[in-house]
Amino acid sequence: MSDKKYIINVNGVEREMTPDEKKLKDEYLADVEKIKNERQAKLEKENTDKASGKQKIKNLGLNDDEIQALMGV
Repeated sequence: MSDKKYIINVNGVEREMTPDEKKLKDEYLADVEKIKNERQAKLEKENTDKASGKQKIKNLGLNDDEIQALMGV
């Protein structure tokens, strides 16, 4: 659990979060960060795989225009 001071507004009244509320918020933020990192890793893998596949097709003798016509990449 972090030592951050979290303030929430409940029905117009500001107060500091309870330890349980802080814990839940920290867990939520950690989950969000994990999902963000997983999405970024997936995107990077897709881009790497796409470039690798394109290079393999080039190695077979197709030029960029032919690859574009076949794959749109």
